[in-house]
Amino acid sequence: MRTRYLRSKYLFSLLILFLLVFIKCSEANHGAGTSGTAITIPAITLKSGVFSLGLRTEFTEFEGISDSKLLEKAVKGGSFDAVDRTLLSTMDVGYGVTDDLTVGLTTGWFESANFRESELEDDEVNIFHANPDGLTDLWLSCKYRFMRGPQGHYAVLAGVKFPTGVDDKKNNAGEKLEAVEQPGSGSYDFTTAFAYSRWFTRDWTMDTSIQYIYRTEGSGDFKVGDRIDWSLATTYQVIPKNKYPNFAPVGEINTRYLFRDKQNGKDEHNSGGTIVFLSPGVRAGITPHLGFGASILFPVFQNLLGEQQETDFKVVAGVSYSF
Repeated sequence: MRTRYLRSKYLFSLLILFLLVFIKCSEANHGAGTSGTAITIPAITLKSGVFSLGLRTEFTEFEGISDSKLLEKAVKGGSFDAVDRTLLSTMDVGYGVTDDLTVGLTTGWFESANFRESELEDDEVNIFHANPDGLTDLWLSCKYRFMRGPQGHYAVLAGVKFPTGVDDKKNNAGEKLEAVEQPGSGSYDFTTAFAYSRWFTRDWTMDTSIQYIYRTEGSGDFKVGDRIDWSLATTYQVIPKNKYPNFAPVGEINTRYLFRDKQNGKDEHNSGGTIVFLSPGVRAGITPHLGFGASILFPVFQNLLGEQQETDFKVVAGVSYSF
């Protein structure tokens, strides 16, 4: 009954979000640039003195895992975690310190449906349930565009994550969940990235970025694995950006590599791996200040280490307002 309720709740939330997106709309939260992509970081920065407010949601549907399959995987791998779907809603605020330097804050709220974990102990498998919903950690970031011209825009990004999120969720047996299963990891993490954006024509643009996230040890002597993201996106402006409303389809490829998690300094067998997504999407604008973007991420390659649950698809959508 709870699973059906949560499923309806998430579908309703997505519907409302898309209605809000299409009613309100906005151009990118990075100013007059090439944003609107799902994951790729553009090299474009906010203009000096400009604020931006962005709301974004990421819905993830995972492969179906029955309780019997959960038991089988625990017997095979010693332990196994599964969830039906997750919903991550984030809010970010940005400010253009100069035309080439933007600073920002990001935090969010995480929800999951039917989270279960199974453990093999003394030749017996136990299944536990939990509700790891709550506030996520806070990211502080800055982006500096160090070069721009006919050959494109180049930028670097750096950020630090503060352990402000919820990291004390427990299962129905009263045991604290691992950091990777919590809304907040309880750790200070750091990121750095390089981004490049270019206009091939007035209407055809391209963005690419590579990002590394370095994670430190969090709650329970658990370290979530580091992460590398490489993304490439291209956009064609069907209706020119200086006309409103405007419209542009977006095509994106995203490659994500996750290092293994560590518990007490030792690698977790069932963690880490590589996922490649193909992500068609759309962006549109009603005014120079309001707009939206939405993409569907389809995994075309998944090489997960050990016994892990695969991703069926993701839906990412967001609205933004600059002033």
